[in-house]
Amino acid sequence: MNCTICSRIVEEARVEYGLKICYSCASRTVTKMRGDMNYAHKTAPTLMVMSQDTFKDYRRYVPYGRYTGRGSGVHAMSRPVAKLG
Repeated sequence: MNCTICSRIVEEARVEYGLKICYSCASRTVTKMRGDMNYAHKTAPTLMVMSQDTFKDYRRYVPYGRYTGRGSGVHAMSRPVAKLG
């Protein structure tokens, strides 16, 4: 069987799974996914899987890092509001 993109022969293992694209074309066309742990409750996180573009938009509205309440560093909730004494 020939690849539908480049017309090279598709590997036998890929043909057995019903794939019609060779490995080199498949690795060029696949986009990586990003994810984020969503803690709606302290003991039951949910993994949100999204595309690269959606992840960029998501990060604009849900920042990560120091003083944001997410990630490593000092969290916004643990910073003292006023000095004592």
